[in-house]
Amino acid sequence: MTGAAEGLFESGRGDPEFEAVASVGELAEGTVLQRVRSKGDAICLVRHNGEISALSDICTHQHFSMSLGDLLPDGSLQCAWHGARYDCRTGEVKQVPATSPLPVFQVRLQGDTIMVGPRCERVGAKYEPSTVRVT
Repeated sequence: MTGAAEGLFESGRGDPEFEAVASVGELAEGTVLQRVRSKGDAICLVRHNGEISALSDICTHQHFSMSLGDLLPDGSLQCAWHGARYDCRTGEVKQVPATSPLPVFQVRLQGDTIMVGPRCERVGAKYEPSTVRVT
């Protein structure tokens, strides 16, 4: 599925490291969606197998928007420009030409609002996963 670019969503209350970026209803199963955080980070939200994750929207290969790519059935996010693939949970490179993992951001739900926080810690060739299950 191809994602669509969207503007900044209003910030929510609570933990200042997390901000509201979208509602669950805006992100259908098997799709990706771009959002831009107030700090300027372009985020790619992914909903796959009932889980939502948040990754950098900028391909580590040549800085193309990942939300314009495809979410594949195996949970790989494929860049539309050169075909680099990343795991949508950990950002791990699944197919070259990319060699660096896609950064992953902490994600949680507050009601039906998707909240995105700081970048997860990188561990070797991937990032610590951060997903929330949508029921």
